[in-house]
Amino acid sequence: MGRMLKLVGILCLLLFCDAKTLWAATITATTCSYADVKAALDRAANGDTVLVPPGTCTWSSSMDFDLAISNGTNKYLTLQGAGIDQTIIIDGVSKGQYPNIPYLFRWTTVSGGLARITGFTFQGGTETDCCNKGMIYIRGDSSLFRFDHNKVVPTKTSGMMIWGNVRGVIDHNTFDVSKAFGLYTFHDSWQAVGGYGDNSWATPGSLGTADALFIEDNTFRNDQTSSYHSYANDGWAGGRVVYRRNTYIACTWANHGTESSGRQRSQRQYEVYDNTFIWDLKGNNFASLIGSRGGVGVVFNNTALISNGTINSLFDLTYYRASQSFSPWGQCPSVWDQSGTSCLDQTGKGQGELTTGDSPSPAKWLNQAADPTYAWNNTVNSVVSNAVSHVPSVVALNRDFFNQARPGYSPYTYPHPLVSASAPTNPPPSPPQNLTVR
Repeated sequence: MGRMLKLVGILCLLLFCDAKTLWAATITATTCSYADVKAALDRAANGDTVLVPPGTCTWSSSMDFDLAISNGTNKYLTLQGAGIDQTIIIDGVSKGQYPNIPYLFRWTTVSGGLARITGFTFQGGTETDCCNKGMIYIRGDSSLFRFDHNKVVPTKTSGMMIWGNVRGVIDHNTFDVSKAFGLYTFHDSWQAVGGYGDNSWATPGSLGTADALFIEDNTFRNDQTSSYHSYANDGWAGGRVVYRRNTYIACTWANHGTESSGRQRSQRQYEVYDNTFIWDLKGNNFASLIGSRGGVGVVFNNTALISNGTINSLFDLTYYRASQSFSPWGQCPSVWDQSGTSCLDQTGKGQGELTTGDSPSPAKWLNQAADPTYAWNNTVNSVVSNAVSHVPSVVALNRDFFNQARPGYSPYTYPHPLVSASAPTNPPPSPPQNLTVR
């Protein structure tokens, strides 16, 4: 009988039992306090779910996942609260200079399985961030990162920062951007190589593929209590992003170029489509609702509803180095530019040669290929609004950007597979080998 039970157990393991059920654990923190959540994370292993119960807790220390998880080993897991406004974490972390860690928590994600945060309200504190690190600081190499069904209320610091080579989806969240930016995205070490976005600019574009960070079905909201204009999101350092089916209320979409951020390069590519912009800032006139200062993109099927104030165009393009000098790049044209023809990382330029180092080398024109941006079917109060350039001598219509559909382009599947659950999440361990029944 003992031999038969062993055989049945092995057959269940190999053939019938759900490996996730067998191997993954659910760990419940006693409360939402810093100490209790840290203790639960410390017990977690790859694929586990850490549940945080309802409550309102102020964390006065940064929850550094890299240190909270056993032996400082980075893991992939799910951190799950009880729901928006049910589990509320308040940022009480000191924002002083180094060695203080100013973010509420940090997670260096790893490849291999789902890294997910869901079901929380993250409420900003009263201290101004010295270093613009954001409340939530995600970095690492995960292609299965998901941040969903949360509310983020930044006050004295940005809401969320994504760094490194993180891909996946940010979906069904509310970002209150009344007092600070909601979301920054950087792919400074694209494919886990180098820094500053250099490798993202030295590798082929990936428009229409899964190789990006997707931001879909979120609400970015400015409370509109005054005529204050707010940016919902920003990014640079080689970022590759898809913004789709989001709602922007009294706030705008933006990205940086290769300029004011110092050594960081421009955002590499962007896809912005099927978003709704609701603009009701009394007496507030603004140039555009979507603004790009560099990189390659597609911007289409966005709708703007303007009831107060004035918007000159839904989508505009500019390039700051056309009129100013920024270290280490100088003013265009410099050694980094193709004199009289093209400027480094401007709209209309894509993949080029690799430059590396804190002081970028080699210092020369990187032979960037032509890769125009395309905009089509964007409307303001039901009237088509074409893309415009504020520096036509550098970013030229019908050369660097076109008001038409991009030839051969089609969007990546919606919803994102991590949302529709058609993508693998936490893969089960390999079945045991060389078993002997006795």
